[in-house]
Amino acid sequence: MQIITHNLNADNANRQLGITCENKKKSTEKLSTGYRINRSADDAAGLSISEKMRRQIRGLNKASRNIQDGISLIQTADGALNEVHDILQRMNELSTQAANETNTQADRGALQSELNTLKSEINRISKTTHFNTHRILMAKQLVEIDTDDYSAAVMDDRFYGMGNRTGYVYGKNLDFSNINSSNKEDMIGKRFYVTCSQNCYQTFTFRFTDQQTSSISLIGDSLSVAIGMKDTSINNGSDVVGKIYDLIVSKQADFIKELQNTRPTWSNYYNDTIIGHANAVSAQGANITFYSISFSPPYAPGMGQIHADDLLETEENFRIQVNDNPYQEIALNLKTINSATLGLGTPDVSTFEQAGKTMKSVQNAIENLSSYRSYLGSMQNRLEKTMSSVDNTSENTQSAESKLRDADMADETVRYSKAKILEQFGHAMLANTNQQPDSVTQLLSSI
Repeated sequence: MQIITHNLNADNANRQLGITCENKKKSTEKLSTGYRINRSADDAAGLSISEKMRRQIRGLNKASRNIQDGISLIQTADGALNEVHDILQRMNELSTQAANETNTQADRGALQSELNTLKSEINRISKTTHFNTHRILMAKQLVEIDTDDYSAAVMDDRFYGMGNRTGYVYGKNLDFSNINSSNKEDMIGKRFYVTCSQNCYQTFTFRFTDQQTSSISLIGDSLSVAIGMKDTSINNGSDVVGKIYDLIVSKQADFIKELQNTRPTWSNYYNDTIIGHANAVSAQGANITFYSISFSPPYAPGMGQIHADDLLETEENFRIQVNDNPYQEIALNLKTINSATLGLGTPDVSTFEQAGKTMKSVQNAIENLSSYRSYLGSMQNRLEKTMSSVDNTSENTQSAESKLRDADMADETVRYSKAKILEQFGHAMLANTNQQPDSVTQLLSSI
């Protein structure tokens, strides 16, 4: 049947040609970009899986670089410790030489001078070995303080009236700048605060702060404080002088551990505390005014009242993120390495006996340092194996992601060629179908 109002064959040919042109366009895009998935519509599920794999791949690659940084840190520390080892070997030679009674006092003096210089060099290396500004041979250190030789004072008084309370708290600075230790670190301006939380008979909060607003924790939970004041009265602004008892620490071994961002709290302190109160104010709404409060500390300015036994050996963890998931890390325990932590003490070769003791301490130091360097070496080997595993995982994940995301160029070339041929035939068929109404015109012209 011949019709002229609708050319259905041309419409169909045009629709098929449009589909072919769209397929050719997509094949051209994939061939030009090299990706099978260029937008979410290309493969919604495949895109989701591919992006998850990309996250894993990039995380693994960064973890590999983290591990390389950790290895570099270990190599830096080990290089410095190698020099310390050489110094200790030289000190062993000198102490062995000094343990010979053929030496004169002048000879021993020369040997002693070199030993002292070498010891100072060990401490210098400890303080100046850095990696990315971290002092890797000086972990956070522990200071033990004899609290019996020091007393601080806090004044706190309360007035009770219709449920309202008013108090005054006095805090005393503790200056650690002159701690008597050959290996001391500056701890200037540390402040100790005692505050009341809710029920003052149940909870005290202790907070140590320094100028950098960090905190100092206390080891143990047995710190007890006795804060008291003799009963007195406040009349028309009379001075309160000499009414403060010393702050008393319990006899158990509590001491400052290290600088860290913590606020330890102790509850239920000893109940045998001497507590006194100012005269009660019974009138509702009465004004309470401190006209003057004087406090005289029982010590003179300076640091003659604080003593530190020594800086004790401690460790500091450097955590290295070694995978793409959170908290998958390897902890590198860095120790403080100096003459004190190695157990050198004060080398003394003034006599045969002292030279023998120095020989023993130097030999022990060599063994201690060898043990620590062995640990660093094993950690470096572990990190290298970990990096190899991470790189292998990244490579295999990249291969899997490529199969999802990347275009198969050979397959896509076949599709492109097919679309191109169909496009040419489509144009030809569209032209042919557009000529079909002409036969009707020829039929009419013959009438």
